Amino acid sequence: MSTAVTAREIASELYQAYNSHDTAAVAQLYAEDSSHVDVAHGHPKLGSSEISEGLGKFFQWFPDAAWDVAQIISADSDHVAVTYTLKASLQAAMGPVEAHGQKISLRGVQVLTLRDGKIQRSEDYWDAATFQKQLSFNTKEI
Repeated sequence: MSTAVTAREIASELYQAYNSHDTAAVAQLYAEDSSHVDVAHGHPKLGSSEISEGLGKFFQWFPDAAWDVAQIISADSDHVAVTYTLKASLQAAMGPVEAHGQKISLRGVQVLTLRDGKIQRSEDYWDAATFQKQLSFNTKEI
């Protein structure tokens, strides 16, 4: 019986770390030479440290961020997709956007590519227009 961690288990651990706001645990799941791309922004984060630091910045803006995982879909032993809804409220200025407790509810899909039991690449797909609209106009609870 194999003791190797499956792609589904790694994806589950990743979202547990997200929901615990444990950036160190997230970094440990990524390979040192990994990459993460928020496709809506197009600015890749390179390496587990940069990925972890970017997530830490996100948690400063959204300290109550919580991901509700709807499905984890394994394509094969090295590829998995996660569908989720992210809910959070903006608690610190994010560039030119002032924080007024704006609530966001954002559906997305993250595709993970694994190598040797670590995340080699992650691509996160969500709608930037919905995100911007919620930050600009939504001050009521979702």
